[in-house]
Amino acid sequence: MKKVWLSALVAVAVAGVGGATALGEGALRIYLDGDRIADELPSSAAKAQEDVINKLGGFVDYNASSGRMEIIKPNVNVMVLEGIQQTRNKTLVFSNPISGYTDKDVPRTFNVFVEVDDAPAAREVQMRLQLIGPDGKTVDRGKEWKYNTQRANSFYFSEPFVSTKLEQYGTYKVQVQMKYDDQRSYVTVGENSFTVGR
Repeated sequence: MKKVWLSALVAVAVAGVGGATALGEGALRIYLDGDRIADELPSSAAKAQEDVINKLGGFVDYNASSGRMEIIKPNVNVMVLEGIQQTRNKTLVFSNPISGYTDKDVPRTFNVFVEVDDAPAAREVQMRLQLIGPDGKTVDRGKEWKYNTQRANSFYFSEPFVSTKLEQYGTYKVQVQMKYDDQRSYVTVGENSFTVGR
């Protein structure tokens, strides 16, 4: 599924940029999981490609001297639940997935469980949760979680949102945001949603 998604993205990008590189300009070759999925793009298209890939929840590792751009797309699962507990033998128990609430302006407590696979290999991957209201504004933001993924690229975490006041009717999004190493801005790599209203 990942290759189909990104191959479609690259096909659209190639159509927009043109198939051949400009005279004297380096070529951009795009790879996913070690397989070349596009080539003969002008190297000037690298920033535009990266912006689109970031908006779709992926990252790029770009080497300007070789023209190689590797796409890194973490696999992220997000569950919004009434509760999460861990038993003595380390088994996780989830209770009541939340699809919505009927009334607004009532303080709600819910938990978010996030499982990440295929994270970028990095000294420090930073994760955070963000609750976005129906108007697109941030309602609440979770703490920052940090992981070293140089040896293992899979991890999970959970975080409660306690007494969160949901003041609007509509769809709320719980976004999982990630950045790693020296990146300045977070990329939304996964999300789940629930509704408030009848």
